[in-house]
Amino acid sequence: MKYLSLILALLSFGASAQEIFQSENAKIIHYDPRKSFIIPYTVRCFNNALDFHKRLFDYEPTGDITVVLEDFGDYGNASTVASPFNVINIGLSPFSYAFETFPAGERIFSLMNHELVHMAALDNTAKRDKFFQKLFLGKVMPTSDHPISMFYSFLTIPRLYAPRWYHEGIASYVDTWMSGGKGSAMGNYDEMFFRTKVIENAEIYSAQGLESEGINSDFQGVTNSYLYGTRFMGYLANQYGPEKIIEWVKRKDKSSAFFSKQFKQVFNFSIDKGWDDWLAFEKTFQQENIKLIKENTITQAVSITEKILGSVSYAHFDEKRNKIYVAINYPGKVPFLAAIKLANGDIEHLTDVKGAALFYVSSIIYDEEGDKIYFTTDNDAQRDLNSFDLKTKKVKLLNEDVRFGDLALNPVDKSIWGVKHDNGFSTIIRIIKNDSVDNNSRPYSSSFDGMVTLRYGYDIFDMDISPDGKYLSAAVSDYKGTQKLMLYEINAFTGFESKSQVLFDFDDASPQSFRFTKDGKYLIGTSYFSGISNVYRIDLSTFDGEGEGVEVMSNAATGFFRPVLLDSNRLFVFEYKSKGFQPSIIVNEPVDELSSINFLGTQTAESHDFVRDWYTKRPSQGQASDDSISTETTTYRSGKEFKLTAAYPTLVGYQNFMGVGYKFNFSDPLGFTELNISLAYTPTQWFNSLSNDPYESNILADDEVFHASIDFSTLNFSYRFAYNPANFYDLFGPTKQSRKGISGGIDWQTPLIWNAPIFLDLALGLSGFYGLEKSNDFQQLSYDGFDGNLYFDFYSSLSYSYIKNSIGAVDDEKGITASLEASTAYTAGEIYPSLVGNLDLGIPLPINHSSIWLRSALGKSFNNDLNPFTRYGFAAFGNNYIDSWNAKQYRGTYAFPGLTYSDNRYIESRDFGKLMLDVLLPPIRYKKLGFFNLFANWTQASVFASVLYSQNYDPNGGKNLQYFIREITHPLGKSFDDPIWTDTFVNFGAQIDTRIVLFSLLPSTISIGMARAYDVISEDSYDEFMISLKLLN
Repeated sequence: MKYLSLILALLSFGASAQEIFQSENAKIIHYDPRKSFIIPYTVRCFNNALDFHKRLFDYEPTGDITVVLEDFGDYGNASTVASPFNVINIGLSPFSYAFETFPAGERIFSLMNHELVHMAALDNTAKRDKFFQKLFLGKVMPTSDHPISMFYSFLTIPRLYAPRWYHEGIASYVDTWMSGGKGSAMGNYDEMFFRTKVIENAEIYSAQGLESEGINSDFQGVTNSYLYGTRFMGYLANQYGPEKIIEWVKRKDKSSAFFSKQFKQVFNFSIDKGWDDWLAFEKTFQQENIKLIKENTITQAVSITEKILGSVSYAHFDEKRNKIYVAINYPGKVPFLAAIKLANGDIEHLTDVKGAALFYVSSIIYDEEGDKIYFTTDNDAQRDLNSFDLKTKKVKLLNEDVRFGDLALNPVDKSIWGVKHDNGFSTIIRIIKNDSVDNNSRPYSSSFDGMVTLRYGYDIFDMDISPDGKYLSAAVSDYKGTQKLMLYEINAFTGFESKSQVLFDFDDASPQSFRFTKDGKYLIGTSYFSGISNVYRIDLSTFDGEGEGVEVMSNAATGFFRPVLLDSNRLFVFEYKSKGFQPSIIVNEPVDELSSINFLGTQTAESHDFVRDWYTKRPSQGQASDDSISTETTTYRSGKEFKLTAAYPTLVGYQNFMGVGYKFNFSDPLGFTELNISLAYTPTQWFNSLSNDPYESNILADDEVFHASIDFSTLNFSYRFAYNPANFYDLFGPTKQSRKGISGGIDWQTPLIWNAPIFLDLALGLSGFYGLEKSNDFQQLSYDGFDGNLYFDFYSSLSYSYIKNSIGAVDDEKGITASLEASTAYTAGEIYPSLVGNLDLGIPLPINHSSIWLRSALGKSFNNDLNPFTRYGFAAFGNNYIDSWNAKQYRGTYAFPGLTYSDNRYIESRDFGKLMLDVLLPPIRYKKLGFFNLFANWTQASVFASVLYSQNYDPNGGKNLQYFIREITHPLGKSFDDPIWTDTFVNFGAQIDTRIVLFSLLPSTISIGMARAYDVISEDSYDEFMISLKLLN
């Protein structure tokens, strides 16, 4: 192992990052020396949270916890894994506060509290878990190459196999009280969400329905896991005490491994009953709140359109055209920039929004004079600035990866202002408009001016600029989560300092979307100040920062957002609905009384005082002379951190036989370097009747009973070696991956474009083969006399994809994919070049989640000699009865459904062209089909038809000679000695896929397909029926 680690360290020398050891339980890793300022604070947050969770959950980590600080996206986020290593990843950027879906406050403190709940829930072990961790030499992660690993995984880390609402629910509930009551358990958005469900008498998902449908097809996506999970935990804590939900999550020796059984053990009834009881309670609780709201006159909103738009950006009013411009994102449609006609509610598609955010979609501004809309793309990554010309309908990229949003347009000089997130800081920036602009030049400067940077922990958002260009308004949140509406003097920005005054202190509530009226007299926006999101107006001539000049303009039942003044009598608003936000109009006048509501979390805190004791004090951000915080820094080397993570027995298939083996997994905590070793033995007597391949012998030679494969990867490189490689899925033919012989290779891959969802990848590889009896890629093509040859194969490929999908998509709905691969085989002094290209184009159909695709492929081998590298083979759907490849293998270049591997007719080709029409029908979703361990999400059907034109070369006449021997006229008029013979096939078929989930977590797919293929020349037909279970998608 010592020498192996040395070799790996040399191979993976580039896999490095800065590493700082900070405490006895953690190491903090970051990629940028600029983040060193936050390391001591990060360690203190980590230590405080870990100490608390050790006490609360009786938790002791199974090993060191690695914390990675990164800044790859413009908004903060985090994730936790506890297998095979304990790793927490934290995005340092500020949170997105859109609609107050995330509580304000310093994010490292909040995220440490939250993510370490996940770690305690996942990593806590009972004696049984420790036994299996020792048996399998670690915590096993399920892998698709050996799906039996999912059973080993459950034995070593059973609480991984619980739905997301369970994990997010307990984490959000606990972190709320650790933050002193600031979080989802006391969330304004959460209360609005469930109140609206009751007002509309809309469905509140069952526990299983949430997983099978709610997080996949609702406009809020996975946010539903947080909403439902936190609320369910809150209900249980309120009814039975917070100690009960902690007991449910704890993993002790006498606890049940599976989360639902443990629930019954703690509460003495099933989760289904508990969930039903909660829903009954929730309706009663919200009905009481609705009564409170109705004590005052409710503001009536008149909808502009019956269409509910899902998530929405800020809206802008085009008075000249009487339209509202807004970015929208709802299930079934690719996110887009829209124009809504106020006269009749018609929605016009302007342009797609690439990389839309979940709630705010995009930051947009409207230049009335220039007749342009400016908007951001890549909103979940590093944002770009774009323009859309309302006259020409053209989109132009202005600044790439500028990383700023919350756009505001200065009406005077037309400069664009925004908030840039970088290294955890919020900076107000300005981009100047160029003086002279033609069609080929940039309308705005490619550089920006930094106006002022806020202190770490302070965030600024929702900016606007006054009509006279003198003032900038913005919401500002401090590290405690206190939020204020501020007014800055634009001329006072120096780059380091600013001059501002408080318009109003909203305390914990967020001032949202405040914008200047056209006359500059007012700022109009919304806030949950009373617990309900209502419209507020601030008179800029009378405000005093203490409430004077602040007027309430609505008393909403659900919530109003993103107000825009249309005229003196009307306000445009988005009214919250259970399916998203609906464009509406309310009267522009103050209301006399404002209603408030009760919060479930408040009730819990009043009846169970000790949740207040969960409060964890936020540590100081300054330096501290703490002996537990080391100043030692080293460079992270993946080879140095590399170790064995798991080893377990396996089952394999080889040709028509079955065998047993063992797999060894090695890795470093960040996954930079991985090594997988698989060894197997196939007894000659273990014949596999499930996989009787007619192209394989039923006798296994003595030199084929042993199998080995080694796969090593580090960064862009991967290395592989195989001896008689076996494959688990060969147990369930007809497609075979196992091959006799020795092979090895080196592959290198790098992204030329990585701009999600646009990708362009370059791959290069060199492989060597010895002892091949058949084509390495096409099992139906066997060639005698080549097993003694040593082959080398060099390939290079380019692959491009630009796919756009809507919320709820179960398959690609729109876009383009293309690839081009050139390869050259070499043996015995000869080279054998070939070229294959693919192009797929797809467009959506009018029905949600349906589309039509045109798929094409061309291939050519440039050598007439016959060997395993100069011919292509086509046959079958390609799915095994149990499989790990894409469920829709009929789309593969070399698939041809209808013509099976066992048919006495096969297609061997030197050159080919293939065209397929593929229609995807809308999915059928299931609210409740199955149970927690096994349930179905959806079923989708697809129908397809394709045509294949193939040419082959045989100097002896090949197939053409058969017509002469049988004394049949050749259908194409060829002579018997013509070396080129042609095949033309067509097929049509259908496939039905049903997504199922195993162990509450692992998605798999059941596929059923039928197809008929026709030989156009001979007029023969062939039929195929396919059934397959794809494991671990």
